[in-house]
Amino acid sequence: MNFDEVIFAEIEIGGAKQKADANPNSGSSVLFSQPIVPRAVDPVREKFFEMRRLSSMKPFAGSDCELFYRQARFMADFTDNYEGNAKFNMYFPYYQNMGYEYLRTYFTWRTRVRNGDMQNTSLSYIFLYIYELLSGIGVTDPNDGLSKLMDVWNKFSKENQTISKYLSKWLKDYFIFYELPVDFLNFIEENNMQTYYSLTLLFDENTENKLNVWNNISGYDVTSSRFYKDGNETLLNDCFSMVLKKIHEFCSARNTKFEDLLVYSVSRRTPWQPFKQALFKSNIRQSDREIIISGFEKYYCKNNLWTASLPVYYSSQKDFVGYVIKKTEACLRKETNYKYKLVAEMKAGSKPFRELQRPAAKRAELDKLIEKTVAGFYKDLNRTVVTVDFSNLSRIREEALETQEQLIVPEENIDIYREEIKQNETTPEETAPFEDIKSEETHRSDKNETITLSFADGWKALRTILTDIEKHALIIALTGNSGVKTFADENNIMLEVLGDGINEKTTDYIGDSILEIDGDMILYDEYRENIKGLVK
Repeated sequence: MNFDEVIFAEIEIGGAKQKADANPNSGSSVLFSQPIVPRAVDPVREKFFEMRRLSSMKPFAGSDCELFYRQARFMADFTDNYEGNAKFNMYFPYYQNMGYEYLRTYFTWRTRVRNGDMQNTSLSYIFLYIYELLSGIGVTDPNDGLSKLMDVWNKFSKENQTISKYLSKWLKDYFIFYELPVDFLNFIEENNMQTYYSLTLLFDENTENKLNVWNNISGYDVTSSRFYKDGNETLLNDCFSMVLKKIHEFCSARNTKFEDLLVYSVSRRTPWQPFKQALFKSNIRQSDREIIISGFEKYYCKNNLWTASLPVYYSSQKDFVGYVIKKTEACLRKETNYKYKLVAEMKAGSKPFRELQRPAAKRAELDKLIEKTVAGFYKDLNRTVVTVDFSNLSRIREEALETQEQLIVPEENIDIYREEIKQNETTPEETAPFEDIKSEETHRSDKNETITLSFADGWKALRTILTDIEKHALIIALTGNSGVKTFADENNIMLEVLGDGINEKTTDYIGDSILEIDGDMILYDEYRENIKGLVK
């Protein structure tokens, strides 16, 4: 091959210095090597490199959760003061998949948060911080961790539904897993978080705002109704609480549990994992224990393994709850003469209603119960109550005695007084004002003003008002035998309806109820003597 005919390309390395050969006609040059300048050491970057190398220790032995936990422990005390602000968006964020700018932005934000300055930032940074707290990173003990989680909740949950959706679940898991000494139900109430734990609070008698709790699992949103928005929130809540109470009594009278209307069954102990949908791994060995959140929600730890027994709800629970709420509102609209009526309907064949039919209860009875409860609630709400201050009775008696002494006329002076009265008889013109007063009293009577009966007169009037069945029921109750329930069934009348009817009449005539229903009719001791006189 003739090399003179071969075409060569010359590659020149940029930045290299050249020096001509001794023979200027040779056409060759010599490349001099450049000095290698040591790279500037970045301690932050080196820290990140060191953190990432943890992934190579057990490349096939662990999950993302385990790697996150080991890296989080390694970076637990790291602080930063980065001036940049890299926006970050990642599902299941954790350090291994974050670039240099993201890591610096996050740790700078976390440093400020730990110093009490919690500013808004990318959602993924917030979740990464929550993951750390759930694993006990950066906290002194579980109580401190709960406090820091609540700081996040109070800062971001109202404005961000994603945070409230997940963090509300993880807060309950936090109570279970770390066995906090605080009662979880009290924690919910103190932090006004009832809306997020409706199923947990569903059957808790101490829950105050029952309407909001039940409305969260309802197919009918009462908060969107015109009646609710017209300033009737408190009225509806109080009335609905009374309806729930009466339904509970209604079920008890039929040997049916109130909870059975919504809960189909309770699952056997099944494996339970805390902090689902979060990057969580803890090396803390758990003690054997049982955690009860509610009557239907229990968690167990045995040999460091968790199981849970949880309620299984009817698929039609939303329809049933929505019906009860809507029926209550419809009846309340009727009682208040609200300008817009409301019709409550229930899908045919609802499982909760079939549950009621086992003890031969009917849908119509539940409807009637709600209607009667709402009517009674509204009547009691508008009842005028007259209160007697017994502390003033002694003073009134003394004043009455003084007046009586002044009105007593000695017998020897009667003739003198009669003569004076005769001489001072008034003319017809002078008596006119008294006639006006009489006509005014008649006019007031025409307005149907309430005439207050005395206590004794009230009992006399009751004797003529009570039906024979009601009197007979009181006679049975006086004997102390639990036979009123049987008597009511024999007469085809509900025990509760019989007792409520008697109490309504006694309230109208003597101003108080005389009995209560607790499986049977129980008379109040202070009225037993009066009742004996009433039915003799």
